[in-house]
Amino acid sequence: MSTLAPSDPFADQLNSDADAIREPVSRFGLPDEARLPPHVAAIHAKFRRQYGFVPNWLAALSVNPDTAYRLVTFYEHLFDPHRSHLTAAERELIAVVTSAVNECSYCVFNHTQALAAVSGDTVRAQRIAQGFRHVRLSVKEAALAEIAERLTREPGSIRDEHLQWLRSIGFTQQAVTEVLEISAFFNYANRLTIALNVVPDEQFFAGRDPATQ
Repeated sequence: MSTLAPSDPFADQLNSDADAIREPVSRFGLPDEARLPPHVAAIHAKFRRQYGFVPNWLAALSVNPDTAYRLVTFYEHLFDPHRSHLTAAERELIAVVTSAVNECSYCVFNHTQALAAVSGDTVRAQRIAQGFRHVRLSVKEAALAEIAERLTREPGSIRDEHLQWLRSIGFTQQAVTEVLEISAFFNYANRLTIALNVVPDEQFFAGRDPATQ
């Protein structure tokens, strides 16, 4: 008659810790890329050509291919420099502040690197991500950060004077509308990646430029 070996609590704890470390990329896992519809497979191929990898946010959202397609299409149009009324640094500042307020680690990692790239100052970009009020910002930067935070935390608190403030420091009506749109877009994207618990890509920590969301 065989007997079971006594359980080793220390070994059980090590196994449990190992399971915790093996964190899935997303709560829903990743789809089989070979089975993606052509319009989304083409997006994956474009990202792989441009950046050398498919970012986790794109792979994770591709569980529902049209979700990934809608987000990429919206983002590419919104961040098209030929259409935008804002500078690249202004767009990325809004993305970073919005994502930081939402505590979306994926988008904070991603767009802090993008802000560093367009501003040429990695340390300053990281400090803004940690808390923009502790950084000496320009008048325009401070206004953008404040409105992005307000729209994210308490959208109903935005009044005429907040939009007029942006107008008074040089932003056109079109630019102000785009400021709100970019922050609103990242509130949308943040909530998707937070709910799916999308893990930041290894490339964020390897000194490589990530594919921006």
